[in-house]
Amino acid sequence: MYRLAALLLLGPALAAADRITEMNGTELCAYKAKLSVAAYFYFLQGKPRGDVTIHWHGDETQNEIDFVRRTLDEAYASAEADKRDHRQRYVSEQAFGDRAYNACMSGERI
Repeated sequence: MYRLAALLLLGPALAAADRITEMNGTELCAYKAKLSVAAYFYFLQGKPRGDVTIHWHGDETQNEIDFVRRTLDEAYASAEADKRDHRQRYVSEQAFGDRAYNACMSGERI
């Protein structure tokens, strides 16, 4: 009886679980860095953020969609700030990804 009640209480939490919430901190930050590097690649190509097409698989939760969009927006904002502050050169994709990973691991924005 108590097990059934516990399962019923956990049901909504389990249903809300997705790939983002199941990742540990290191995995989440590595994923965020990969997304940031992808966004930075498009930024360097001159593609506006609004023109970056995201190909969804169809089974993403709203949390996953929001996470990806937020990460791309943040990466574009960071790249635009870099361009404004350091007009003479861009950092490499690797350096941009490292910075995104380190910022995530320390709980900061890139």
